[in-house]
Amino acid sequence: MEFMKLHLPDVIEWDNETLTDVYGRMTVTALERGFGRTLGTALRRVMLSSLEGAAPVSVSIKGAEHEFSTLSGVLEDVPDIILNVKSLAVRYDGVETVQLSLKATEPGVYTGGSFECPEGITISNSDQVIAEITEDGGELDITVDIERGKGFITQDEWYNAGKGREIGTILVDSWFCPVKKVNFEVESARVGDRTDFDRLNIEVTTDGSISPRDAIENATKILMRHFEMILGIGIEEPAPEITEEEIVEESEVLEDKPSMEDVDLADTDLSKRYVKILSAGGIATIDQLAAKTADELLELRNFGAASLDVARELLETHGRSLAT
Repeated sequence: MEFMKLHLPDVIEWDNETLTDVYGRMTVTALERGFGRTLGTALRRVMLSSLEGAAPVSVSIKGAEHEFSTLSGVLEDVPDIILNVKSLAVRYDGVETVQLSLKATEPGVYTGGSFECPEGITISNSDQVIAEITEDGGELDITVDIERGKGFITQDEWYNAGKGREIGTILVDSWFCPVKKVNFEVESARVGDRTDFDRLNIEVTTDGSISPRDAIENATKILMRHFEMILGIGIEEPAPEITEEEIVEESEVLEDKPSMEDVDLADTDLSKRYVKILSAGGIATIDQLAAKTADELLELRNFGAASLDVARELLETHGRSLAT
């Protein structure tokens, strides 16, 4: 029996007629039988569980010491206001906690667009109703803490992490995932005379803080990084710790090495253990090593300060240095 090569898809396209900032439908065809469900399941799980996003962590409302308070002259009670705040779709790429503020005294309906946002913060669903002042004398003074994270974090988890200890600070359950829904279906596809191929149709709905195209691209990158780690490590055991004696020997070998063009680390005099550690982190050449900062290298498994010195010496022999 003659075995054929694995067929890879030749069509990957988005339905431009229905594509929006919050909804998109992508088709991948033709796939080998079974690969439609394999890819669809993997992308769906990553998009619904592993994408980072921004969400409210706590809310402070003037005149409300706890979440069961009511506000004079305001239609909504505090639980309703908190639910409305939790519905905000926030885009934020920073790492520090930032605050949104809303201050109003005039009667009227106030929405997500009424918040004052620091630079770098965008509220995608600015029409989300927050609260309504129904009469003169009513007041809204709301501060919302925003953080970036992943997955779902409960009020209790925030409290155990040291947040919400101040009087008047109301912690909220935070759902960071920017993807609201992912559906996929697998249909039959034809390639030549064969009709047993798969066509994958995948639909993505987001909260507007990320586009459907970016959601799939980010999920794909997460999967690719895991697969690259597997390729780098293979089935070998994790690299053992490197002794000081080996570090001294490595330094002596590199001391007089002449400068050269970009080459694979495996082709240098660097020990196989160092090559294995760096390869596991996606670093296979001199150029890739030079593109890393010291902090990035120190994040690699089994890569310490002594290993960093050896890496610097290797780059010096090639007329290079670490990125800053």
